Amino acid sequence: EFYGRLVGLDAATIRRRSDALIEQVGLAEAARRPLKKFSKGMLQRIGLAQALIGEPKLLVLDEPMSGLDPIGRKFVADLIAQLNSRGTTVLFSSHILSDVERLCHRVVILRSGRKVAEGSLAELVNEDGDETFEELFVRKALEGGDAARP
Repeated sequence: EFYGRLVGLDAATIRRRSDALIEQVGLAEAARRPLKKFSKGMLQRIGLAQALIGEPKLLVLDEPMSGLDPIGRKFVADLIAQLNSRGTTVLFSSHILSDVERLCHRVVILRSGRKVAEGSLAELVNEDGDETFEELFVRKALEGGDAARP
């Protein structure tokens, strides 16, 4: 309710969206439990629900799957893909390359806060030959230097 008020929603809209989002993130059974009793994974999912209450067109997430068990990771990955398919742009950071490969249309590789590569996965992998994305990522991250593309 607090986050709904922050984005200027009325009480009826907050209640409707809150109930739907709690269900969507798989926390309906814990809806009345205090947050201090939530596991790390549950806190990650309720954080997503809080971020989504205002129906943002851009969602920025920092390591959205950290601390999640395999089922929670799949749940969050599916939710990100679903949001994107409905037109939400999702920007997220991750060190888990399989998540990046599975979910991202475009990738930026940073080293010490500087861009060292940018493009679609296909562009990045084809740019340097037969490297896998993981090999490319490690090489680019270790090389540093100027951006591969302006």
